[in-house]
Formats: sequence, C-alpha cells, structure tokens
Amino acid sequence: MINQQYLHTFLTLVEVGHFTQTAEKLYMTQPGVSQHVKKLEEQVGVPLLDRTGKRFELTREGELLYRFGRKRTQEEDQLYSELRFDDPHKGECRIACSGAMATFLYPHYLERQKEHPELMVAVEAAPNTRIIQSILANTIDLGIVTQPSSSSELEYESLGTDSLCLVLPSDYLSQSITFDSLEGVGFIDHPDGGHYADRLLSANFSKQFHSVEKLRKKGYINQINQILIPVSEGLGYTVLPEMAVRHFPQKSSLHIAELKVPIYDELFLVKKKHRKLPRRYDWFEQKTKELLGEC
Repeated sequence: MINQQYLHTFLTLVEVGHFTQTAEKLYMTQPGVSQHVKKLEEQVGVPLLDRTGKRFELTREGELLYRFGRKRTQEEDQLYSELRFDDPHKGECRIACSGAMATFLYPHYLERQKEHPELMVAVEAAPNTRIIQSILANTIDLGIVTQPSSSSELEYESLGTDSLCLVLPSDYLSQSITFDSLEGVGFIDHPDGGHYADRLLSANFSKQFHSVEKLRKKGYINQINQILIPVSEGLGYTVLPEMAVRHFPQKSSLHIAELKVPIYDELFLVKKKHRKLPRRYDWFEQKTKELLGEC
C-alpha cells in the first residue's frame, strides 16, 4: 500500500510548487520533504519528479499518481462528510413487501422521491421468507410481512390487518356463491394464489375443497397489476388481499363475495433490531404506518 504520509507530502508539494514553502506548510524541514518524495518514488518504483535546481516538473508517472491521490482525497472528504451528516433527503432506501402491498405503497413513495430527487427508492416484491432472509443479509433494510420469524435479530411492529378477498366477475353479484359455482367459473392462479386460495377455501368450503391442485384452473399470471383483468372479463375467480383489489381501475367489473369465515393477515413492519437505519428511512416508516393504519 502507498504510504499515506508520503503521498500527502507529495500532493502538497505539487500544489504549492516549492520545496521550502511545502516544508513550512507541513511544519517539516526541506530535507524532510525531499526524503518523503524519495521514499514514495522507491515505493512505487518510478521517478515522480524531474528536478532542475530548485524547480521541478512532474513526470508522466508523477501526473498519474497526483491524479490518483487527489481523487482519493476527495473521496475521503466526501466519506467523512457523509459520516458526519446523515442527510434525510439523499441516498438509497431498500424496502420489500408483497406484490399487492408494493402496488399500493410505491406511488406514495415516488411522491417523496419527486420532492427529493437525490433519494433512490428500491422496492422489491417478495414473499415473507425472502423478505426476512434479505433483511438478515442486509440486502434489504425495511420490510412488511404477515408472519414474524423467530429470529432474535429482528424487531416487528404491528401495522394493522389486511383481509383476503374471494373475487369474482360482477355477473355473480346477485348469486349465491357455492364451491360448485367457483369450479364452474374456474380459478385464475398467480404466484401467491395457491397459498391464499388454500387458506380461504378450506375455511369457507371445508367439505368440498380438498386441495389447490384439484381446483379447475383457467389461467395463471405473475404480474400483480394484471391478475384481476381476466376476472373482470368474466374468465375466472381469484383470491387476493383486499389492498390489491381496492386499487384495481375496473373495480365495478368485480364482485367480492361475502365470506362466512373472513380471513385476515396481520401486517408487520420488520427491520434489524440492533441496526440503526439512516434518517432518510424515517419518512418511509412513518408514511407506511399512516397508510396502512387508514386501511
């Protein structure tokens, strides 16, 4: 590694342009300055200065080392500045939640980014287990989950609840919903569809429903904002969190069936217990609590 003291002396010499004045500025002797430059040349293995009496010019290698040294100094200054000042309006915010939750929250997060363009908002749609794994691995800083893990490294804060909805085409608005009528229209599956359907159907149609694998499926889609399109077109039914249904543009084309046994998920904000997040996360935490508290 390049000796930082020698490099600092070299940078100062280049900028001052005179050995004696450099020595005065650094509270050194002139021979001390010359010795530092000589040691630095020995360390990098090339001459850095062309000396002519009391004057000097940088060699090609000296120019390269000077640019390198200035860049490093600027980066260190920037680092120290950021370490001393935690800017609430600048930096990356890494947040993970379900796809339905992301559809609801992301537009609000973008409004914050519009106000403060130096923020970089990264929202990842992921299942519970991956969110927790990502927070433990420090690749995500803030998450919203429905099932807390047993890890002692994490802390959770309850945000409220979200209900699962059995969503059918609006043609079924005046009809009594039975398991046979569901099988008649067919299931629109999605990445979380099996998990949601198993919980809702087993609680409300326990005698007829046996497994997700045996459901009559009419389609599959992995884009959260498009899952309800085939339902609105009369092509099938699906099961989604109420939050995903509420913000669907063609909601009038849907019918949310009334359930004998409502199914709810408690929502939790999760983060590392002993890891203090930068101040830029404060707004996102507070806004998320406000939005989900209103649901």
